[in-house]
Amino acid sequence: MAVLAVVYWSGSTSITLAARAVAGGAAAAGVEVHMVDVLHPKDIDWPLLARADGIVLGAPTYMGGVAAGMKAFMDETGHAIWTERLWKDKLAGGFTCGIQQAGDKLATLKSMAVFAAQHGMIWIGQEVIGAPVMPENAGLNASGTFLGLAVGSATDGQLDPGDAASARLFGERLAGALARWC
Repeated sequence: MAVLAVVYWSGSTSITLAARAVAGGAAAAGVEVHMVDVLHPKDIDWPLLARADGIVLGAPTYMGGVAAGMKAFMDETGHAIWTERLWKDKLAGGFTCGIQQAGDKLATLKSMAVFAAQHGMIWIGQEVIGAPVMPENAGLNASGTFLGLAVGSATDGQLDPGDAASARLFGERLAGALARWC
């Protein structure tokens, strides 16, 4: 069974909710899923990440880029993991949230995609076409972002139903890619 690590920064309720939805979608599609919270760097399960077939990153977009907690995690991989090419050919993806509909979330996803490319990973993007192009997909991929999953910030402790469904579908997409290539 393929292993997916959902690596996220839990300093954001929205990212935690999206991470759970991504993980739920992947698990429902038959993948072994592990949640890896990088809020406390000393608790990161590096051996798990070494054996994972895929790593999906989740962080809010703060001030036009990836949140500092996730960036610290990314920087921590810059020596031994990067130079030894330990994550080469793992599948990768990313998700983010922000207060504004666009909110420069694409900058965060680009940062994550470049990070994955520097590690020699294979990036998996969002594939759902939302409304109005596909009226039957009302609420799905509302931001129209395809580089990864981009959702709004949670209100009242809940993601918008369309964002939650998009996150589950993104998890299913990652699981399908893992089934195909691993």
